[in-house]
Amino acid sequence: MSYPSNFRAWLAKIISFDTTSRNSNLPMVEYIRDYLQSVGVASTFLYNPEKTHANLWATLPGEGGVTQGGIVLSGHTDVVPVDGQKWDSDPFVMVEKDGKLFGRGACDMKGFIAVALALTPQFLSMKRAKPVHYAFSFDEEVGCTGVPYLVNYLKERGFKADACIVGEPTDMRVYVSAKGFTQWNVSVHGKAIHSSMALMNTSCNAIEYAAQIITKVREIALDIKKNGRQDPGHDCPFAPMTTALVSGGNAVNTVPAECSFIITVRITDKETPKEIEDRMSRYVAENILPAMREEYPEATVDIKNAVSLLPFNGKEDSKLTKQALKLCKHTKTYKTGGANEGGYFQDVLGIPTVVVGPGPGAMAHLANEYVLVDQMEKSTAFTMDMVKLYTDPTYCSAGNL
Repeated sequence: MSYPSNFRAWLAKIISFDTTSRNSNLPMVEYIRDYLQSVGVASTFLYNPEKTHANLWATLPGEGGVTQGGIVLSGHTDVVPVDGQKWDSDPFVMVEKDGKLFGRGACDMKGFIAVALALTPQFLSMKRAKPVHYAFSFDEEVGCTGVPYLVNYLKERGFKADACIVGEPTDMRVYVSAKGFTQWNVSVHGKAIHSSMALMNTSCNAIEYAAQIITKVREIALDIKKNGRQDPGHDCPFAPMTTALVSGGNAVNTVPAECSFIITVRITDKETPKEIEDRMSRYVAENILPAMREEYPEATVDIKNAVSLLPFNGKEDSKLTKQALKLCKHTKTYKTGGANEGGYFQDVLGIPTVVVGPGPGAMAHLANEYVLVDQMEKSTAFTMDMVKLYTDPTYCSAGNL
């Protein structure tokens, strides 16, 4: 079988796999596994429990078979849906036009994966005292639920590396921080009755009690905005908390027995979600449940932490950050309110990490998504230089950086 040999061909191939998060990503990662095997590189799959999705981990060893240290190239294989979007071409067939490569996932973030795969023959032929690692994850777009399987696998084995590049679409700017994301699903269970019998202690209106909790959520959110942790480097310096979705009731003439809603918060630290959950739970226990159970002794309120996505807090003054800035010809780092997988490498595995990849980032998730050819070329040069810096000691000693 012949495989792609440049980033255009690689991008066209991996765009052709519909890896929308609801679908399996196995056809794509199996294709990559087979390619890597054809050039003598073994891959490991870290599956979800259902074995419908897998992270791909592969190492191009350094001299003497060294597998520790070196640099990690990280990207997610899943993409967001195209449902309801109007595309000018088939979103799963790459089209090149006016210096742009169109297709779902072109910038977010199959472009970077295509760069890494296209560079594989060069990585293999160059002098490598340390290894190059590929970390291609699943289900980043639905809460980074795939990468923990990979990170736990590496942590259990005491894996260490010197640097990690997460190739999210940043327009080749250097990002050192991304907010994490926490979601709670709240379910309020009361008792239904015909609305003509409301407030007679024979029913319990779930929507009305849910509204009181939502009002408390707003109070907590405003307190966090005023008094919580601040990071002026972010466009939104505080942790924005909001009620996102509400559902309840089934008829206008029935006291509603059920109401559910979703609360979300974007955070730069691990402590804020715990503080929020403690405050909500205490309020419910002290104020809501006693009142509900006066009307209906079996009333309940369930608060479930449905998503806990780690924030990414890289180091502004790290050697990696300074090297990335110089190679990208920038002097300023950036931070984003959107989540990515950087925190799993930086915080869980202790690997210095930056987020840098081809864009434009503003095209992520949109119809007619594209990546700029010139940024793919810049990403290729940047990635090659970073790999040389972290695998070939003679490259640094020769004064290249």
